[in-house]
Amino acid sequence: MRRQNSNASSVKALEKDRKLRYQSASDLRADLHRLKRDTDSARVAALSRLVHAAGARPWWRRKTVLGAGSLVLAALLALGTWFAVFRGRGEAIDSLAVLPFVNASTDPNSEYLSDGISESIINNLSQLSNLRVMARTTVFRYKGKEIDPQKIGHDLNVRAMVTGRVQQHGDNLIIQAELVDVEKGSQLWGGQFNRKLADVIGIQEEISKEISEKLRLKLSGDEKQRVTKRQTENAEAYQVYLKGLYYFYKATPEATLKAREYFQQAIDRDPGYALAYAGLAGSYVYQSECPPREAMPKAQAAARRALELDDRLAEAHVSMALVNYRYEWDWEAAGKHFEQAIKLNPASPLVHLDYANYLGALGRSNEALEAYRKGAELDPVSPLITSGVAGVLYFTRRFDEAIEQARKALDIDPSLPPAIFVLGLAYAAKGMYREALAEFEKYPPGPRRDAYLAYLRARLGERNQALQMLDQLKGLSKERYVPAFSFAVIYLGLGEKDQAFAWLEKAYEDRSSLILFLKGDPIWDPLRSDPRFADLLRRIGLPQ
Repeated sequence: MRRQNSNASSVKALEKDRKLRYQSASDLRADLHRLKRDTDSARVAALSRLVHAAGARPWWRRKTVLGAGSLVLAALLALGTWFAVFRGRGEAIDSLAVLPFVNASTDPNSEYLSDGISESIINNLSQLSNLRVMARTTVFRYKGKEIDPQKIGHDLNVRAMVTGRVQQHGDNLIIQAELVDVEKGSQLWGGQFNRKLADVIGIQEEISKEISEKLRLKLSGDEKQRVTKRQTENAEAYQVYLKGLYYFYKATPEATLKAREYFQQAIDRDPGYALAYAGLAGSYVYQSECPPREAMPKAQAAARRALELDDRLAEAHVSMALVNYRYEWDWEAAGKHFEQAIKLNPASPLVHLDYANYLGALGRSNEALEAYRKGAELDPVSPLITSGVAGVLYFTRRFDEAIEQARKALDIDPSLPPAIFVLGLAYAAKGMYREALAEFEKYPPGPRRDAYLAYLRARLGERNQALQMLDQLKGLSKERYVPAFSFAVIYLGLGEKDQAFAWLEKAYEDRSSLILFLKGDPIWDPLRSDPRFADLLRRIGLPQ
């Protein structure tokens, strides 16, 4: 009886409103098409007509090209489409933070594994053009801290967050991962993986794939491949590569040397591991324990091999760009490799950072600031990027702004060497030598710090102390490598221009990267009017 009453109501509705009636099969097909492609309001109207039509008996009695079975099927299809399009449809999540996975093992030596898995997932997901992934330097600020996903998510302005734990027991590995909707505080996905350590590559690949699917992103075929692309099939090579990366990010001379050893071990286990070659090149580029003429050819060979193995690897292009301009002084080639790296991985803040440094050396300050700005969009709390901006402001003689930016960087990381360095230089440029001295005393020990401390002593009129420090540095140079540039800085402070030029020439012969910023650095203004200075810039390849 109820069904008959319902049908009667439908008939009346159809008679009352002809807009709910179909006059032909083409009208029906048009509404089915609207359910898939039209606006939300049009979908609702189309669904309403389909549902009303499905309940009306007179429709079945009409002589149309569709029979009763076809109409029922159409109605079911309409309802199914409704749930698929409206109920099941969720807006794609376009921003994500992967927090550093917690090392839940009792062995602190497993720290490299939890850090490495986190970074690998970040790198995999950063390949997606329609997803903004927080950079490593941003999320690793939360390492070791109590995590409130919703608060951190709001602080970082992301819509979803990944957290995880890693436990290693001998050759066994337990990884737990969870994807959380920041707004709702609900779990979008969670999984636990109990595998052998040898399967660590497959685990992170599976996690990346699960996350990309649960974010409801539309991926191209190429993006699907990049998310799960393996740089190596050798689990041992991958593990020692992660160790290399762990030490590389510590950025001390000792850690960089250790990173180099691990990158080489990764290559020994898998000679086709392009990413390990790129890491090896970087460890030679940023070395400080031997002359550039010894280290940089090795960086050059490693970067070239990385490109031969995978010319679509952004890290390989960055490594080659660094070699191009820091050693070969081939500025044009370096620019092309940076542009290619940005094209391949526009979501990497480190690529934009390195590119900005390159532009700053060339004196292209506005472009450098723009590159830093793009990096900051990807990594909004990076002290490295903030200190880089301070450096450009210093080069453009906006000293007060440079001081402000350097202090912002130091608020994030009080011991950050580049920020301390720029802050000291900016104070010195303003004639605030005591303040500059206090900053350089915080700089990591080594020839570079000693050179600038001696320079400042000389500028303060404490010549004897400056000369004493000069003698100490010369004595040290008999035991270990001391950049010729350091001696040039001291002689500059002493006002001995000929000696300063003589040591700059030695730095040029060494192919020292320290002389690449001569063009913009105000500290060298006393030499700028000398023809020898312009000639040096010309030979380095810097524009006049």
